[in-house]
Amino acid sequence: LWGEEQRHRSHDSAYYLYLSVALKYVAFIIILTQRSFNIYGNMALRKVKGNLERMFDKNLTDLVRGIRNNKETESKYISQCMEEIKTELRQDNLAVKANAVAKLTYLQMLGYDISWAGFNIIEVMSSPKFTYKRIGYLSASQCFHQDTEVLMLTTNMIRKDLNSHNMYDSGTALTGLACFISGDLARDLANDVMTLLTSTKPYLRKKAVLLLYKVFLKFPEALRPAFPRLKEKLEDPDPGVQSAAVNVICELARKNPKNYLSLAPFGALTPLEPRLGKKLIEPLTNLIHSTSAMSLLYECINTVIAVLISISSGMPNHNASIQVQ
Repeated sequence: LWGEEQRHRSHDSAYYLYLSVALKYVAFIIILTQRSFNIYGNMALRKVKGNLERMFDKNLTDLVRGIRNNKETESKYISQCMEEIKTELRQDNLAVKANAVAKLTYLQMLGYDISWAGFNIIEVMSSPKFTYKRIGYLSASQCFHQDTEVLMLTTNMIRKDLNSHNMYDSGTALTGLACFISGDLARDLANDVMTLLTSTKPYLRKKAVLLLYKVFLKFPEALRPAFPRLKEKLEDPDPGVQSAAVNVICELARKNPKNYLSLAPFGALTPLEPRLGKKLIEPLTNLIHSTSAMSLLYECINTVIAVLISISSGMPNHNASIQVQ
């Protein structure tokens, strides 16, 4: 009997030992699950909270509607909206910030100063999401200028966008940069813009060609290395790129025609080279008699008058840019 009792006691102790270990394991799983739920639950709650905040925020449509409905107290209403926008800009949710910047852009178009939000605009410009990035660049195009202090913070961000694999990111950066480019930005980003001249996408080549003119104005030292590549775009397979290159070269020729005689015929160049004018009279006359396009007829007559003045004077006349009324 004593041996049987010992066996029962040994069996019971092993049973209780296994039960204790199992209970501890279950408790450990419960604690671990609770902690995981707290972590992910808090993340989910923050996400829901952010969505609720966006739901009750005024969007641009609400702002415009509110201004129209408060014509008698417009200044007071806009002051209230400004305070709400400042609160939105202090939040971490980038969607809320983008919405606030969109409203600020509209208010800037009404004449209100938003220069105080320059850093917030750059935050939205740096967003990886294109819909937010586009809002940021639009706002920067509206309120930034070459003397804006925060522009020094945008160089690397704009370079990243110019070299993006998404052509719409690059196109947005090119468009925005044309509006607020400074001498420092032109110097630092000239090579990145010239690189886009060889892009496989005509959309980017055209924008890069047009932006080069602004780069030349702010950083003239870029003209000499860039001009051969710009000249190549006159023979680009895409007519939009060709047209952009012609426009840029025409604007450059207006500032210093003598440097572009090799790209004749241009009506603005004939006063500087009388021999060119004599060669142009016959083809221009033929065009005048054969064309029905009023724009082409205007340009032909304008050039013929400049040629005749150049021939009659016998010497270059830098003021012979005639406008036919």
